[in-house]
Amino acid sequence: MKNSSSMTGKYFFYHRIIERLFFVRTLWLYLIIMKFLCFFFSLLEELANGLILVFFFTNSFLSVFPA
Repeated sequence: MKNSSSMTGKYFFYHRIIERLFFVRTLWLYLIIMKFLCFFFSLLEELANGLILVFFFTNSFLSVFPA
């Protein structure tokens, strides 16, 4: 009887470890995806700022030196 209870305890112990490893892997995957999305969004933001500056200076030059 003692042997079966220890086997049940081992099963639950390994089951908890597997659940915890799954949670840790899921957390790391989430962090990697969020870092990539934040980096990608910051690149898009810089691109938008650059386009705004280009259009601003182009409009300024066109108003000073009309075609």
